[in-house]
Amino acid sequence: MITKRNFIAILPCLGSCFGAQADGFPDKPIRLIVPVAAGGSADLLGRLVGQQLSELYKQPVVVENKAGASGHIGAEYVSRAAPDGYTLLIGIQPVQASYRIYPKLNYDPGKSLDTLGIIGSFPSVVLVHPSVAANDISDLIKLAKASPAALNFGSAGPGSATHLGAELFLRDAGVKMTHVPYKGSSAASADLMGGQIQLMFENLPTAIGLMKSGKVRALAVTGAKRSPSLPNLPTVAEQGVPEYEFVGWYTVAAPLGLPPEVAKKLSADIHKIVHSPGLASRWADLGVTPIGGTVAQSNEYVHSEAVKYTKLIKDAQLGL
Repeated sequence: MITKRNFIAILPCLGSCFGAQADGFPDKPIRLIVPVAAGGSADLLGRLVGQQLSELYKQPVVVENKAGASGHIGAEYVSRAAPDGYTLLIGIQPVQASYRIYPKLNYDPGKSLDTLGIIGSFPSVVLVHPSVAANDISDLIKLAKASPAALNFGSAGPGSATHLGAELFLRDAGVKMTHVPYKGSSAASADLMGGQIQLMFENLPTAIGLMKSGKVRALAVTGAKRSPSLPNLPTVAEQGVPEYEFVGWYTVAAPLGLPPEVAKKLSADIHKIVHSPGLASRWADLGVTPIGGTVAQSNEYVHSEAVKYTKLIKDAQLGL
């Protein structure tokens, strides 16, 4: 029988055993779940980070796409995994910030996921099909006020960055449009290029490729200032909606309850990766501002974003 005295006596051993376990992490492959379909920004950035983690740890980092319910199928899967650091999640805004859109989830993202680091932030780009009679944001607002039923905007799904950026614009510009949700950004952008929808607030990392196709026209970036990747493209604020600003972000998250030393190690390594000189030019090309941060800083940032978007969901009555 373990007495109180015996338990106290073995505490130093438990501490040293735990330390050794953390020092040896990882000693087997890691699964990195991307909770959306392949081809979008989350998938692109997730694979970049996964590759860097694999090279750093000398272990395979297997990237798996588990799409559905705006990321919640994959996120719930991760939330129920063993909290040992071997199952990680690419965190996205629908999962970690705007989950109140889905009131009947089988898990609570705010209480079951731990944010280890912020990969980076980026603005969106307001893209329209060439058939839309708008060459700038002022034209788009006039068109929306004259014929609101004529404009449909696509998104990667309810609560996604591509949805939230548009909803903020509708609120701040005082206009109405019809939301057409898709199961992923790539499906929405395909219909935008085909003319089935008229516009999209696409994440900058993937918007750049769409712009190069010549099948869409860019009107503005959604950040507070112009993007170094698109220096000649003005912001929405510059074009008559001065209070408007929107940026998207992605994180690396894990099931709540990771051993503190494992969480600390993963967080430090994620910070090191996103700020590594080898990725600087890649981030610049994609228009991504790397962030990183500690576990505490990352969780605080995500919580503040959740508060902001919960208010938007309530004010705009976006709940499903």
